[in-house]
Amino acid sequence: MFTRCIRADFYKMKRSPVAIAHIIIPIVVSAVFLGYYATSGWNETDKITAFYETLGFTFPVLIGIFIASTMEQEQNAGTFQNLLTLRSKTAPLFSKAVTLLLFSLFALLFTAVLFGFGFNLLHGYSNVSIGLFVMAALVMWISAIPLYLLFEIIAFAFGKALTIGAGLISGLISALFLTDMGMYIWKIVPFSWTVKMPDVFLEYVLVDRGALSEIKSQALIYLIVVCVCIAGYYVFSAYYDGNKISE
Repeated sequence: MFTRCIRADFYKMKRSPVAIAHIIIPIVVSAVFLGYYATSGWNETDKITAFYETLGFTFPVLIGIFIASTMEQEQNAGTFQNLLTLRSKTAPLFSKAVTLLLFSLFALLFTAVLFGFGFNLLHGYSNVSIGLFVMAALVMWISAIPLYLLFEIIAFAFGKALTIGAGLISGLISALFLTDMGMYIWKIVPFSWTVKMPDVFLEYVLVDRGALSEIKSQALIYLIVVCVCIAGYYVFSAYYDGNKISE
C-alpha cells in the first residue's frame, strides 16, 4: 500500500508548482551565487560556507511552503476524503512526507552539483571536489528530516497558515543561531539544524578537524529526536480524522 501511495503522490505532484520549484530554485540559487562570487574578493572557504548557510536558513521556509501546498492540494480534493475513507491513514500520510523528502534530496543534490561544478570551473578552484558539495547537501537534507515530519503534522492538524509561519520562524531561528546565541544550545534545537549541521561539517572538512567531536556529540541527539518525531508522526497519522483543520 505504501508503494502505491508513493506512486500516487508522485503522479499528483508531477507537474505541480511544488515539483517545478524543486528544479527552478536550484538553478536560480546557483546562478545568483556564482555570478556574485565571480567578482567577490572572498576566500574559497568563506564562499562555500556562506552558500550553505544561506541555503540552510531559507530551507525551512521552503519546507513550510511546500508542505502547506501539498496539504492544500489534498484539502481541495474532496476535503481530505481520499485520506479519511482509507482503513489506514498511516501509509498515505507518511508517503507525502517521504515524497517531499525525495524531492528535496534531488533539489539539494542538483544545487550542490550545479554550484560545485560552476565553482570549480568558473573560478578555477581545484582543491575542493564536487564530493564536498554533495556531502554538505546530504548533511543538510538529513538535518531537515525532523522538520518535514513536524511541519506535516502542523499542516494536517492546523492548516497552511500555521505551517508557513512555522517555516518562517524556523528560518529566523536558523539565522539567529549563526551568531553566538546558538553556540551552546543549537544541538537540542532541531529548527537550527539545517544551518548548523552543514556548518559544523564544513568547519570539520575545511578548517578544523577538531570539530569531529562536536559532530559525534550531535549524532546521538539527532537520532533520539528523529525517533521521537517518527513515533509522534505514526501516532498522529493513526488517529488523524481531519477535524482540526482551520485557517
